This record gives sequence, structure tokens and C-alpha cells, in this order.
Amino acid sequence: MAFLGSGVRPPAVSARDHLRACLRVREFKEKAWPHFACFVDASNVARRRRVAVHEVTAPKARLADLDVVVETLRRLRYVPFVVSDGNLFQLIDEPYEWKRKYTEYPHSVAQRRQADSIVLRALRKLPEAACVTNDRFAKPDELRDFGDVLVLDGCFFRHRWDGDVPGFESREGDPMPDALSRLAARLDRLKLA
Repeated sequence: MAFLGSGVRPPAVSARDHLRACLRVREFKEKAWPHFACFVDASNVARRRRVAVHEVTAPKARLADLDVVVETLRRLRYVPFVVSDGNLFQLIDEPYEWKRKYTEYPHSVAQRRQADSIVLRALRKLPEAACVTNDRFAKPDELRDFGDVLVLDGCFFRHRWDGDVPGFESREGDPMPDALSRLAARLDRLKLA
């Protein structure tokens, strides 16, 4: 358990291998789970593809895009928590399927347009978690109320599409590591500090 607080591990073992061994211990898993959480800004993710001119009257958000992003995060060993604005129901191409999949616990739907606040509050409580969004969080109230959250290192990742495959990158442009590598890198930074 001290490994999570200090990052100190046996010298001959890599951080990734040591983490794999630690994850076999139930107490370690319970303590480490926030590092595997990833909040997904659903309204932002579902509406990021460019709309062709001839499809301008089509729904502005696609459930399939959200599903692919969630599945990709699972493959990277994250536990995705989808946070949506209430108005996504009117914008998405399959509203009832979205409602069935992403409006029940552990996911969250804001009553109005407050999904950004839900994400930022959640990251304040779980600063170890990641967040996939292209939102700049530049509104005056966000900068004032969540300045401590917005400066978190290695927390926010933008998504982009390469054909039908989503990719995630940090603010600096580095690719999003899988959850295990991200935790190992954090622990290595802890050890060096």
C-alpha cells in the first residue's frame, strides 16, 4: 500500500510489472481504482465529427461515436463514466438507446447544461482520474471556481478522429497512455519528487 503513496518499488522490477503484481491484491485495487476512472464529456464527444453540408439537418450527435470512445477507453483499461448535458436527448441520433445506456448510475446527466460542472467537481474529488473532452473550460465561472482542477497535470485529454478510430492526446499533444502506464508514470514522478 505504501507504493501508492511513495512510488517506491523493488529496484529490479519495472513499475508496470510491480503494478500488475499489486493489482492482484484486493486492498491495493480498492485504493488504486480512482487512477482507472475516466470521465467522458458525452455532449462534447458525440458532437465532434464534422457534418457534411448535405447532412446539415441530420442529428448533431452520434451515439455510435460515443460508444466507440467508451469502448476504446475500456481497451485502455479505464473505467469510463459518461457525463451528459440534459439537452443531448434532443441532439443525438438515437435518443432512447442513449437514454438506456448512459443515463443510469454510474453515468450522470445534468438537468440543464451543467455537465462541465459535474466533470470538474468530480475531478476535484478524484484528481487521479482522467477526463476526455475537447472543452477548453474557459468560461469565467469555471476559471474562478475550478482553477485548482484546471491545472491538474496529465488529467485532461482531447479526442480526435482518424477515420472511424478515436485517438486521445494530452494538452501537450502526447498520446493518452493506457491506465496502467499512466499510473506507473505517476508513481515514478512521485518517487523522483
